[in-house]
Amino acid sequence: MSFKKLNFFNLALALIGLLAAGEAWCIWERASAVQVAEQKLVRVRAQIQAVADAVPAPSRETAALIEADLKRAQSALATMQSELRGRGPAAARLVATKPPAMRTDAFFDLATFVSKSRALAQKQGVLIGPGAAYFGFSLYANEGPETALIEPVFRQRLVASYLVDALLAARPRALLAVQRERPLHADERKARNEALAAAAADPAAAPPAPLESSATLSPDYFDLDARLSAQAPGLVEVSGFRLIFTGQTAALRALLNQLASFELPIIVRSVEVEPAAGEDILAAPAEDVAAPSQPVAPAVSIVLSAPVAKAAKPVATIAPLVAKSISKFTVTVEYVELAPVNAVVAATP
Repeated sequence: MSFKKLNFFNLALALIGLLAAGEAWCIWERASAVQVAEQKLVRVRAQIQAVADAVPAPSRETAALIEADLKRAQSALATMQSELRGRGPAAARLVATKPPAMRTDAFFDLATFVSKSRALAQKQGVLIGPGAAYFGFSLYANEGPETALIEPVFRQRLVASYLVDALLAARPRALLAVQRERPLHADERKARNEALAAAAADPAAAPPAPLESSATLSPDYFDLDARLSAQAPGLVEVSGFRLIFTGQTAALRALLNQLASFELPIIVRSVEVEPAAGEDILAAPAEDVAAPSQPVAPAVSIVLSAPVAKAAKPVATIAPLVAKSISKFTVTVEYVELAPVNAVVAATP
């Protein structure tokens, strides 16, 4: 009987010990979890405090200030874009004039431009070379552009009209050529923008090549180096133009001063100067060519009451130290079109 009581007592002690060990393990586990939670709480509080120190606490006053800053930024963006679209009647005409709807209308629009430009050149005494007979639109001498190109060609015509008028007002010796970038269809423009975006993502990559060499299509076209362009797909669209003419430096200076007035957003990309020679001179007038010295006949006067004066010695005309020279200029410009403010805001991440 005493043996059975001892076994029961030992079993009870063992159970009590197991229960005590289990409770101790539970207490240790809970204490560890509490410690981990306390550490996490400290880190979260530190992060919250850092954010509170860096950014004002969200409140109605802070929200009102942020909204006011946003409106000021949008207003400044709209003002800058308005200024970059040009000013004066040229810019207003470019915005207000609607493109022709039909190919026939586009043809007559180009024909009128060519006729007026020829009349202005004749009035200003500027010779027109064979390469500039149609002022960059010889492709449409007999018919208008295809329907998909009516709008882009019309936009190019408006800019070319401004450039030609500015150049003729500068009175160069001769206009040799007016060239422009090849206008693109919607699909071609999309492919070009994708290529430009890929090149911008990888600065080490070579600039995208033109879809097709423009010089093989028409003498009206030229390829603008993409590395010199302000093209930014979705934000900035550009169109390049090139004027080739002969004359004196004063003509170049007058043209650049006119473009600098920024009536239209036109950026001068390059100016190349070389001596004009051969057919580029296009029969320069006599006053532009230094003539050799020629003797001048003496003027003899006779006075009745005095003896006849001796004839004066012939006096040769003095040639100028620096004869007027004719240079050939190649001016490459870029017309910039900005996307609307809403499009820019939507494209901004």
